[in-house]
Amino acid sequence: MERKTVRDVLGEPESWSNYMRGDWHGNANMKGATISEVIALGKEVAVHTKGGHGGDTFSVFVIEDQNIRERTVRALRIGAEVHDAAAATI
Repeated sequence: MERKTVRDVLGEPESWSNYMRGDWHGNANMKGATISEVIALGKEVAVHTKGGHGGDTFSVFVIEDQNIRERTVRALRIGAEVHDAAAATI
């Protein structure tokens, strides 16, 4: 059985919604962005990125499956380039 990647769970980084400063700011250009913070609370996982062409982003995802959610959070390493993190297997 082939393992899932973070991309399979969260989608392409450019499709991640950007809620920086509490308002939706559309999807950002993630080229060059790195993960600066990952927060898991209940079924939600929030990812804050910095350094991308589109500026800082804050994306929130609902992941119903606890096992997939926990594996995804472990794969989203602080300091990792966003596209590398999206390619990580979970």
